[in-house]
Amino acid sequence: MGKLDGKVAVVTGGSSGIGRAIAERFAKEGASVIIVGRREETLKEVSESNNNIIYVVGDITDSNVVQNVVDTAKEKFGRLDILVNNAGWCPVMPITKMTVEDYDKAFDLDVRALVDMTIKSLPMIIESRGNIINLSSVGAAHPGVNLSMYTGAKAAIENFTRVWAVELAEFNVRVNAIAPGAVRTNIWNVPGLTKEESKKHEDSIASTIPFKRFADPSEVANVAMFLVSDEASYVSGSIYAVDGGQGAL
Repeated sequence: MGKLDGKVAVVTGGSSGIGRAIAERFAKEGASVIIVGRREETLKEVSESNNNIIYVVGDITDSNVVQNVVDTAKEKFGRLDILVNNAGWCPVMPITKMTVEDYDKAFDLDVRALVDMTIKSLPMIIESRGNIINLSSVGAAHPGVNLSMYTGAKAAIENFTRVWAVELAEFNVRVNAIAPGAVRTNIWNVPGLTKEESKKHEDSIASTIPFKRFADPSEVANVAMFLVSDEASYVSGSIYAVDGGQGAL
């Protein structure tokens, strides 16, 4: 018996990295999981690795795609218990080089799409007395140079999390956020670097973390699993740091 038997979850950005790790962990615990992303090849790979995972292809900055995800949950499973708002984009550039189009791209995916997905999912989430997890970042509270659009978006998400937790408490819906630090995902891949240069780049970042290493995506998935389980039945409005102590500095 899995901890999530009979539950249905949606995980955005579920084809790789943290999203994939969360989707696979939920599926392992018995949940039926719908992952959504833009690349069908990687979505299909994840889906074929676990019978409990299906996928929807599309860009969630398009409201029609968001509606399709919600409709898929309703048509195939008749319910939705868990929403994980994981998809995001991290532009790395100073404000001196930023354009308003860069702002639009970052906030359309990191903020607007998250709000759209949440609003459209809410009727089923409320009906099931379910859970919402928003992915934030250590950067929301500890902003980094050249990351203003990303850290600004994540700061907004943390405030949404707290307010929604209060607003949805009357429906017994819990809303929490996870704020990872450096996690071994594709977001850290820097084009044009050799293997040796990439290792040096990673080591320089790891040296600033008390644990002196990057997290594995499964370590974030472990926290997500706790938050949607009955063991966290009185946890809402919280921001869980998974950063190897980086945020404590």
